[in-house]
Amino acid sequence: ELGTRLANLVRNRNHQIDMQITNARLMRLGGHVERVSAAELVRSALAEYPFRSSREKQAVVVRVHSDFHFLGSRDLFAQVVDNLTKNALRSLAAASSAPRPGDLLVEIGALGQRGRIAFTDNGVGMDADLRKRIFQPFFSTDRGTGHGLGLAFCQRVVQTARGTIRVKSAPHQGAVFTIDLPVA
Repeated sequence: ELGTRLANLVRNRNHQIDMQITNARLMRLGGHVERVSAAELVRSALAEYPFRSSREKQAVVVRVHSDFHFLGSRDLFAQVVDNLTKNALRSLAAASSAPRPGDLLVEIGALGQRGRIAFTDNGVGMDADLRKRIFQPFFSTDRGTGHGLGLAFCQRVVQTARGTIRVKSAPHQGAVFTIDLPVA
């Protein structure tokens, strides 16, 4: 049991280091642009995510209404999925003792020439003042490991692909992060 716990700890620390390295690229985005399947991107990013427990993993439900393709960096968008998942799971952990299936719902769909990826969590939510600041570089609500670059990074990656990211939330009401992208 101790060996398993240590292996998980090392895996989580390595994951945090990888995230910080990727987030440090915030000021020099570019990268390889390719045609990306939204459903495949989300599924593969979540398959590689270092969940802390099987219960946490089961809390995430992916619902594909209709897949779509967009132009962007697959690697950078995988980091966006990773950041949004990490933030949602942290919010869920702060809101309740045991996550349930569907506490983090990731929905993918397209309507006309716009595609959408939405992350809906049942976490602690946030007030209007916090919502105004979350995309600012170096603003963080997590004093432990947060550096305040994750959501700023997400916004830059999405904007580079000619898309938008927005949040809808209220205290104790969870949050919905919505990414809208042009279909390719």
